[in-house]
Formats: sequence, structure tokens, C-alpha cells
Amino acid sequence: MTKLSKHFTLEELTRTSVPDGNVLSAEALECLRTVCSSVLEPVREHYGRPVLIHSGYRSAAVNKAVGGSPSSQHMKGEAVDFHVSGHTVYDVAVWISDNLDYDQLILENFVPGIGASGWVHCSFARRNRGNDLTKFRGSKIYYPGIVLSPQG
Repeated sequence: MTKLSKHFTLEELTRTSVPDGNVLSAEALECLRTVCSSVLEPVREHYGRPVLIHSGYRSAAVNKAVGGSPSSQHMKGEAVDFHVSGHTVYDVAVWISDNLDYDQLILENFVPGIGASGWVHCSFARRNRGNDLTKFRGSKIYYPGIVLSPQG
């Protein structure tokens, strides 16, 4: 196993079921290391619980196969989708918004009233925008902010 940081490995951040898998550049590898040190490790340290990775780096082929955005930061190694064992994705997203530097934070595929629904998408880039969004399951709309319902 290749360690990217104290608690995270290259294997878990590049795992895919798509044939031919993920081949990443040296630049994408460095971006993954930065995402680990700037986002995942602080989350792991704060909650003291496992951070479970849904998706990390995606090659262009993997991104296309899973229906990712053509401009997805996952293809640069700048983004990760995850949840924290034993905590709601909403609470984790709010904590990140209040405590970390990041480019984009999305409470994604969230179902109001179901704390274990969805995941947190967080990216870290050279110039972080601090952009917060929520996307509810079944909707194509991204609402501004980290919100519990489409009404805010």
C-alpha cells in the first residue's frame, strides 16, 4: 500500500470498478496528497472516526463511465467524496465549511431527514473559492450553501 498521509492510501483514493482502472500523473498524485493533508486528515482528526472514501481520483475514462462532470476536479486529483462513520453528512459538511480552507464543498445526493444519505464532496485547489453547495437526491439543482432543505 502506498501511503498518501497518516490515514489514507493511494489505493483507497483511486479504487474503481471500471475496467483498466485509474492511471494518474505525478501532478494528480501531488494533488491527492494535498487533499489528504488539507481536508481528509483534519476531518479524521476532528471526528476521531474512519473517513470512508466513495470516490477520489478518476481518470477521464473512469469519470465518463460513472457519469461525472466533464470538468470534474476528481480528474485532477483535487476532489474526494466521502462520509464519516457515525456522523451525518450534513454535520460533517457544516464542520468543514466552518473550519477548513477548500475550493468547493458539496453536500451531495442528500435526502432531508435521512442523515446517512448522500456524501460530502470536497475539493482543494491552488486558488480555493470556498464555494458551498447542496444537491438533493433526485434533483439536478445545486442550491447555494449547506442547507437541510431546498427552501434553505
